[in-house]
Amino acid sequence: MRIDIPVYEGLDELDALAPLEVLRNAERMGADFSTRLLTRTPAEAVTGSHRVGFFCDGVFEPGAADLVLVPGGGWAGRPEVGAWGEVQRGDWLPLLAQAAGSGSIMAAVCTGTMLLAHAGVVGTRRAATHHAAWGDLAATGATVVKDRVVDDGTLITCGGVTAGLDLALWIVERFDSAERAEEIGVIMEYPRSRPTTGC
Repeated sequence: MRIDIPVYEGLDELDALAPLEVLRNAERMGADFSTRLLTRTPAEAVTGSHRVGFFCDGVFEPGAADLVLVPGGGWAGRPEVGAWGEVQRGDWLPLLAQAAGSGSIMAAVCTGTMLLAHAGVVGTRRAATHHAAWGDLAATGATVVKDRVVDDGTLITCGGVTAGLDLALWIVERFDSAERAEEIGVIMEYPRSRPTTGC
């Protein structure tokens, strides 16, 4: 299973790197996963909202992944970089819409859900996001669910920041095994949360 994580300047580092660690742990333990950090245009690295730079694996191609996991960050303060800035510029939106239209399962951490909502991926479906963006998500027409992880079939979303660990562990459980997800949670010393409805 190929999992692509789109990354951009000003994202919350934990939104991308926490799921990456879970998913690459699963891969090392035998899961059929391949997880990559991908930029919209060629770039060696991106810098997150806490000024941590990290290297990327290539350029995002809609339709190439089985699952696309979109991080958030930088929404509440309306900065030029981060999720808010990306929605305003709009460059990622058609790419995410194309990915969803091509059959990729779409997932989002925190205000990454806002990118999917503005790309037309969420619509009226059940979705979670960071509490600071609940009103904004509702304004797009989505059914806001105030839970750690929300699985709506081909759309999987979660609350803010640390909930990305729960989302990634749920992905491991759903697409590999509950046993491996539990083992990773133990290794990472993380008491996970699972979706409470709709799974």
